[in-house]
Amino acid sequence: MNATPREKYVARLSELEALHHELAAGKRPGDGAVVVGLLLEAAGDVLRRKSALGTSVATVMKQLSAISEDGLRSWGEGVQVDELAARLKRAASQAVEAAIPDSPEAGEAMAQWAVQDLQARDRLESALVALEAMARADARTLLTRLRAAAGTVDKTCRATVVSLTALNPSRRAETALLDTEFRGAAWWFSERTGIDDDQLVQVLGGEVKGSMPSEFKSANSEVTRRRGRKVSFDDLLRFDLGLSNTAEREAIRIQADADPELKLALAAMEAAETAITEETQHEVVSTRVPEPPPVERNPPQVIDERSDFKVLVFRTRKSVQVVVQPHRLDRFATAAVFRTDEPDRPFPASPGDMGLHFELGAPERLAGVLARVVVKLVDGQTHAFEVRL
Repeated sequence: MNATPREKYVARLSELEALHHELAAGKRPGDGAVVVGLLLEAAGDVLRRKSALGTSVATVMKQLSAISEDGLRSWGEGVQVDELAARLKRAASQAVEAAIPDSPEAGEAMAQWAVQDLQARDRLESALVALEAMARADARTLLTRLRAAAGTVDKTCRATVVSLTALNPSRRAETALLDTEFRGAAWWFSERTGIDDDQLVQVLGGEVKGSMPSEFKSANSEVTRRRGRKVSFDDLLRFDLGLSNTAEREAIRIQADADPELKLALAAMEAAETAITEETQHEVVSTRVPEPPPVERNPPQVIDERSDFKVLVFRTRKSVQVVVQPHRLDRFATAAVFRTDEPDRPFPASPGDMGLHFELGAPERLAGVLARVVVKLVDGQTHAFEVRL
């Protein structure tokens, strides 16, 4: 399900139109600021990559016309630019850990987390470019304020680019898609991305022999400092639901060795799994070979569709299945489904052809039962829905 950088931005073209219609139709009263922010980010992503995507400024400006003055002001009041400084510094720390990891799996996880933090700064840059393109007085005023705040963050964090060289393959792929006039400003992607810089962190850390510029020798103590990304609630939820990939699971287990509280949490999860196994071990297991699932399914019921994801319910004579279908993989974090008759037990998810699939049971056992679907995005937003099964 991992999309390439170009595929991610190609998807922005269709997303732009969907966000435009959602904002113009007022589908989510009181939540206009969220859609305005998503529309500005998507528009800026396209404007900064016009050549690679083969599109024009006029196409994007048509979609931006749906943003009202009140919606833009509401979004601007909620933007927390200062938080980006912490994310950029964390990305630098994670990049070093990715270059000299305890294990290849842990290094892969750290690299993924670091790139996610860099993309947060890039999304703000796209929003600022979209504001500039709007050429409205209210947009210019907001642009001036946010650009000044972003400049302060960049001045504080730009020196960390030495550490970000450990992410150069991903950074080069992003830089190649940017139009030439925007590459210099996007230092988090474009600065020190030459092949000669790729092993700079390993050289500083003594992992690889090589020469380094004298101005970087004093950074050796910082590079060799032990560091790690604190495991969040969302990380543990993904781990418990079985949604973590191999690298993420390995990184969590490594950190648990040095974190008693995290080790206790993992032990509690394991104890719960053991209790469930013991509770069900005496159930009669049929030796009859199960019939293959039917090829044809009834048309799904669309529970909700947002710019980032869609929630569907499939019903057959033998099963009821909830499917959470991400539209934007870079914004989708995880999802969980609970039944009201078992409110404390999340149902396991399995990747499928449409997204995350949750098998909830046979229809005859679900009469009068509701399902609660919880979807989390990478920016911390949580959406919950109730579905009558």
